Amino acid sequence: MKRLRFTAPSCQRRLLHCLAGLLTASATLSAGAEDGAPDFGWTSRLVGEGHELRRDSPLAAGLGLTDFGRDRYRIEQELRGRVGPLSLLLTATESGQEGVKPSGRFVANEAYADLSLGGQRFSVGKKMLSGDVAYAFRPLDVLQRESRLQLAAPQLEGIPMLSWDNFTADGAWSLVIANPGHQRRGEAREDGSVALKIYRRVGAADLHGVLRNSNRYGLELGAAASMVPSDALELHASALLQRRGERQVPLADGASVAQLLSADSALVTEAIATPRKVLVGGTWTSAEGYSLLGEFWWDGTTPTPADWQRLVRQAARRAALSGLPGVPAAAVAGATAASTRMFDQGNLAQRGLLARLAWSEPGGAWSASVDVLKSLGDGGWTLTTALAWQGERLRFDAGLRRYGGPADAAYRLLPERAAAFVGISLAY
Repeated sequence: MKRLRFTAPSCQRRLLHCLAGLLTASATLSAGAEDGAPDFGWTSRLVGEGHELRRDSPLAAGLGLTDFGRDRYRIEQELRGRVGPLSLLLTATESGQEGVKPSGRFVANEAYADLSLGGQRFSVGKKMLSGDVAYAFRPLDVLQRESRLQLAAPQLEGIPMLSWDNFTADGAWSLVIANPGHQRRGEAREDGSVALKIYRRVGAADLHGVLRNSNRYGLELGAAASMVPSDALELHASALLQRRGERQVPLADGASVAQLLSADSALVTEAIATPRKVLVGGTWTSAEGYSLLGEFWWDGTTPTPADWQRLVRQAARRAALSGLPGVPAAAVAGATAASTRMFDQGNLAQRGLLARLAWSEPGGAWSASVDVLKSLGDGGWTLTTALAWQGERLRFDAGLRRYGGPADAAYRLLPERAAAFVGISLAY
């Protein structure tokens, strides 16, 4: 769905006008429904983020053209609810950051109808389609393609879809047409595709399967399982095999000066034959409110340590060209800034390990967590601490993340040294 941009003061007015129209349409749809009265909730949210730039970054020449190191904020007004067969999640957001004029947008994160035709169940509209049993990295998330472990992440935006759903006492399946009418688009989540998702409960185990076909990746086949052998222990695993894959990597060594100074060619798309994604993990939980989660994964579509080292070499070559006769400083900065798009890929650790220690106050409002993510291929790491308080309507969150590792590790190359956030939300 197209994102609408407008001046910040009009955000709430647009949201209210849209809500009025949707309620009018929904009243017609729900006239003969059995779901009862409309049910809506409103949440106001303020999130502030502070970012510490890594001044000694080898990518420093282009960072002024990126969002790295800029403190920012966002104010969200979120409406969630259901009217008859229609489910809605609407968000109006004002956001701003250092050096940039504040802007606003309105997004229908979800707007879909559940229908029953001829005894069969269907859903049509825009819906979040995340799915998998894992926490840090989700191989089976082939439709939504959610980027996990973001700091103070905004609400997900759903996928336009049509699904045929079937539910039984111990299982379910869904045939999903995602982005109907699309072929290959800019991002994989925007591609048109057809997917079959299957769930089955067998004893103490939950089994999941997915089969998807798209022009970009061909067939993708995956399976996952989660089981609870005891009250304190949960184990899970997930795996996906793709017919083909791709990743964004720097130019090959030996690229010409013209290529090196072109923002359009700073990164190239590398094709991968039959990549695999695998994750195994488990969670131990105590009666005192403590839990310990551990996960290990392999992601065959993530840039390799050699790719990150090549990024450093090319940044050094661009820096050496800066100031030479006939070499515009703007070209050096633009190409260097474009190369930082390598960090936009959801997973930076090809072989990763996550350990998460969390605590929730039994029967109380407080919770806290400490996450350590380690890239086993290059030694990079992130350390994240978070604290939350949840009242009846008010919620408070705060967190701090630091990045480190060897000089040529992906997380050490990230142009930020640390980031912190504070969030306050009020639900009505």
